Amino acid sequence: MSQIDIPIQRFDGLTGCVGTLKGGKPGKTVMLRADIDALPIQEINRGENVSQNKGVMHACGHDCHMAMLLGAAKILKACQAELPGTVKFLFQMGEEIGVESRKYIKVGALNDVDALFGMHVWSQLDAGTANFEMGERMASSDRFEITVSGKDAYGTQPQKGCDAILAASAVISALQAITSKMNAPDNTLVVTVGMLNGGENADFICDEVKLVGTVRTFDKKFRKEIPAKMDRIISHVACAYGCKSVLNYEFLPSPVINEHRNLVDSAQQAVRNQLGPNALAPMTKVMGAEDFAEFMEKVPAVFGFLGVRNRAKGIVCSQHHPAFRVDEDVLPAGAAIYSDFARLFLNSKI
Repeated sequence: MSQIDIPIQRFDGLTGCVGTLKGGKPGKTVMLRADIDALPIQEINRGENVSQNKGVMHACGHDCHMAMLLGAAKILKACQAELPGTVKFLFQMGEEIGVESRKYIKVGALNDVDALFGMHVWSQLDAGTANFEMGERMASSDRFEITVSGKDAYGTQPQKGCDAILAASAVISALQAITSKMNAPDNTLVVTVGMLNGGENADFICDEVKLVGTVRTFDKKFRKEIPAKMDRIISHVACAYGCKSVLNYEFLPSPVINEHRNLVDSAQQAVRNQLGPNALAPMTKVMGAEDFAEFMEKVPAVFGFLGVRNRAKGIVCSQHHPAFRVDEDVLPAGAAIYSDFARLFLNSKI
């Protein structure tokens, strides 16, 4: 950013930065965001544009986000005198971790921002298309850890123990009652136990099991009720087997929901301006998460998806795959969508 004469602000303890471009006229402030982290995956692609670091690759396309945002900064710098307001460029660390975006909120990076724009390259959409629409786009992603404690005993004398593995197995099954019996049928909800750790000896009754999992939903109100529902189920089921339980529930990214019609309209117009009148493509909401949602809780914002799949070029792998690639011919248009949204918002009367 400094090479194109846009001053940057850094924050102690945080990777990334915020560049600030003040227009030649007074006005509002819009922030454009790109996440910057890679993933612990060994890339199997060949060619010049591959990871130079063993076991680490940009398997989600955040390198594209950085490139597009830098391109947008150059575009907007060229018309700085005509801009009625300020554009901020956020290069954010740690999106893949969960809620690192909260750290930028804490240090005040969003304090004077009137609107925020985020965009993710998307392997499920064809190059030349994009999706920005109202409503639910990505789910919340919460993490839970359950400890089921029993009493050990020789496997030949099970009556003298309380089997934590048996109790934990019952807990896993019982938790599905939240999705099937405590949740409205039209509310998308996932409760998944992805890890079960317990036991050290095949001949002994296990005295402790840890379960780790995730909860995904779009319903903000129902989401807040889930820990109490889980705890009630877990404690009663564990008790039935003579065991005790402890639930640790962590609220991570909120759901991504586009709630501001004016921002969605501006994003859609930016897509049409850069990719053509028929470039907007439908896309069903997804259960993946995005910590951009934490920004949306603080500032009016819009989030969308830029297609990078190109079957003719063999670019078909999904995000987080070791052979993930994007159609790089899309990136100039992506940079222009970023910059065009900023201009549209700053020139709007809303």
